[in-house]
Amino acid sequence: MPRSELFAIMTALALTPAAVAQNFGPDKVYLEADTLIDDQENGVMIAEGNVVARYESRQLFADRVIYNLETKKVRAIGNVRILDPDGTMRTADEVEVDEQLSDGVATQFSAQLPPDAVVVARTATRAEGGINTLDYAIYTACPICAEEDKPPTWTLRARRAVQNSETQMITYNDAVFHIKGVPVLYLPYFAHPDPTSKRRSGLLVPKPEISSKLGFAYEQPYYWSISPSQDLTIIPKLYTNVNSALGLQYRKKFYSGRIDIDASAAYDYEFDSNGDRIFFDSNGRYVEDPDDFVGTLTPSESKFRGHIFAEGRFAINRDWQWGFAAENVSDDFYLRRYDISGENDLRGILDTDVYRLINQLYVVGQTENFYADVVGFHTQGLLPSDDDSTFARVTPMAFANKVFDFGKFGITSLEGSLAILDRSNGNDSQRATAIAEWTNSYIAPAGLIFEPELQVRADQFNFAYQTTSTVPGYEDSVSRTSGLAAATLRWPFIRRGESSTVMIEPIVTIGYGEASADNSEIFVQDTVNFEYDMPVLFEADPFSQYDVIEQGGRAVAGLRANAKFDNGIALRGTVGRRFRDEPDPFFSYASNLGGEKSDYLVGAGFDFGSTFSFDSSIRLDDDYEMKRIDVKTDLDWWRFSNSVSYFKVDEDIAFPSAFGSPSLPVEGVSFTTQIQLTDSLNFGYQIKRNLAEEFNRSQLIALRWSDDCSFFEIGWKQSGISVSGLGNSEAIFFGFGFNTLGEVSPADFD
Repeated sequence: MPRSELFAIMTALALTPAAVAQNFGPDKVYLEADTLIDDQENGVMIAEGNVVARYESRQLFADRVIYNLETKKVRAIGNVRILDPDGTMRTADEVEVDEQLSDGVATQFSAQLPPDAVVVARTATRAEGGINTLDYAIYTACPICAEEDKPPTWTLRARRAVQNSETQMITYNDAVFHIKGVPVLYLPYFAHPDPTSKRRSGLLVPKPEISSKLGFAYEQPYYWSISPSQDLTIIPKLYTNVNSALGLQYRKKFYSGRIDIDASAAYDYEFDSNGDRIFFDSNGRYVEDPDDFVGTLTPSESKFRGHIFAEGRFAINRDWQWGFAAENVSDDFYLRRYDISGENDLRGILDTDVYRLINQLYVVGQTENFYADVVGFHTQGLLPSDDDSTFARVTPMAFANKVFDFGKFGITSLEGSLAILDRSNGNDSQRATAIAEWTNSYIAPAGLIFEPELQVRADQFNFAYQTTSTVPGYEDSVSRTSGLAAATLRWPFIRRGESSTVMIEPIVTIGYGEASADNSEIFVQDTVNFEYDMPVLFEADPFSQYDVIEQGGRAVAGLRANAKFDNGIALRGTVGRRFRDEPDPFFSYASNLGGEKSDYLVGAGFDFGSTFSFDSSIRLDDDYEMKRIDVKTDLDWWRFSNSVSYFKVDEDIAFPSAFGSPSLPVEGVSFTTQIQLTDSLNFGYQIKRNLAEEFNRSQLIALRWSDDCSFFEIGWKQSGISVSGLGNSEAIFFGFGFNTLGEVSPADFD
């Protein structure tokens, strides 16, 4: 600022004894003070008493400010504070800065960095380019407690620290890390992004673990901020029991969408739960005990193995998007051998079953009353019994639905569907379907609700069926037309008391449908493991798939009831059963649709406010023998948070298991608890147990301590599977995190 302008400002302010203020433009100083002195003899101007100086968006507060007209330096003395535009507050006993209130030197310096970090130093120097140099500095992101003898949870002390506001990095020389005032780690050099930095390249906090399968495992991620729109995380994975691996995580944002890729690679043999190489017999079957085996053994081959999970989604316009998802592994149990998660995460628009991966390319569009998608996909099986040639390549599958709301005249929907399936073994099929459906709802004066439904449908099937490798196959085509007329009658009875509301609702659904072709004439692709259950209890047409049609007359009778009380207690229950005019041998007993009567379906539950909830679903036969039960409870009370799930499926209705073992009962339980032992200490435990085969699928115990700026945790986890040498494996893990410095924590425990 020119000397004449600053002189004019301070002279004007000196005309009044009280605090005064004026603004002289964006490139000039705005000054407030109780007293202003113009010392022309010494070439200085002095402001005293509650001094506030502003330059653009930066502010300086002090008891006394001296401006040297020759050097153009501002010297602030006593309770000095400088507030930067980003919210950073710096304080000092004495500061000398340039006239822009930017570069300079401070003594007994401290700064409050957003959001809650604090740095103090004996001296601080701020140079051109936003370089802050601190001598004998202390840094922490913990709240500073005024109580004596209570240091922050952690501090980082250094002989010298440099903060570069342009690169947004803080570097330290001769740094010592303290926990609760106790030195625990010396670092000759250390660097981390400052709290204002959102994305910086550099080493991330490592992830250590001790595993019975992998040995001592150490992951050291490096984060590379390639550009504002993309980054790459490189994760070397070091193991003592097996060969090391490399993980990669890439993300890229575009104007219209984004891509995410997660991949890994390793050069190794297949190993068992102890990290030892596994062996196969002459038929390629895993040999559990090679020392006692008589015959020729073949060791697992060392080769490159790996996985890739990728997905992308992009907007075509406001209503349409396209995307893809890729999921592939080199061998079936690669993910389990290297403890890689994400196998069953949802990618794309199609979800997969356990032990299945899916690759898909799709287009999807949606408006207020229209939805359509077209997707091509292929599945990879992860079980030894899987033959990927039997999994269809879908090229493509398409669906479209348009809804017309005619108000009191009902709702009409038009639906079209297409599926083209190709297999390497020759079992190919094509299907095209068109459906028109009309529904409405009427309420009679007595409260009886009448909901009619009409549906007409046309299907075209073409298929080539190969029975065996020695018996010639055949090709055929089937055209099918069908119609359905149905109605649902509901009569809710509601009673409101002083402190409760009770509703009892009898429900009856009746319907009749005919089709020009039986289910046995169709090459069934999508309804193999269907089971009629609670979610579709009162539906006249329970199938969400397309190949199978229920024909003839059918009726569903049941009751739904609930009660709610002002004290937070709520009760609910549903019971129902389906009847047919004649049995259909196409449906198995497991589907619950084969005979003239289905099994009873019962659902019950209750809530005790937000503290406790219970829900159950049960299937009972004519002798009231339980064929299936699913139970789930949740408890959230005081310092306890618990969840229990239990299920049991009788062997009469059990579909083949994931490992190809049919007609076996399925029974399991899952239990999770978290207990807040103190305000800072939490205990967690989780177990998933297969009760039918008497082994734990997974188990985890963890202890976690946390406060406002850090956490520490240690735990033990176990996983169990019995296939291809993978049995029970155990690991000890620990994690820690410090605000603004980074964290390491296993994803298993939150």
